[in-house]
Amino acid sequence: MFNTGGAVEQVEINKPELFDGEVSSNTATIALKVRGNGRFGVYSSQSPLKCAVDGSETDFFYDSETGLTTFLIPVPSEELYRWSIEIQV
Repeated sequence: MFNTGGAVEQVEINKPELFDGEVSSNTATIALKVRGNGRFGVYSSQSPLKCAVDGSETDFFYDSETGLTTFLIPVPSEELYRWSIEIQV
C-alpha cells in the first residue's frame, strides 16, 4: 500500500521537547491513521526502532540501501477501518 486512493488519512510527528525547546530525546514517533491492508511501506533515512499497528508491536523489514521500511497490516474486521500506526525512529 503506497497511499494509492488516499490510504494515509492522517500523519502526526511527536518529538519530545523540554519547556525551553531543547530536545529531551533523540527519538521521534510518527503516528498515522491509514485504511486498507497488506504490505505497508514508508521511507526513512534510518531504521525504525519499532513499528506498531493498533498498539501491537509488529515485525518490519528495513532496506538500508533504499530506506524503505515495510510491514504487514492485517485484514480489518470492518469496512473502511482506520488503523493506528506508530513508527518510532
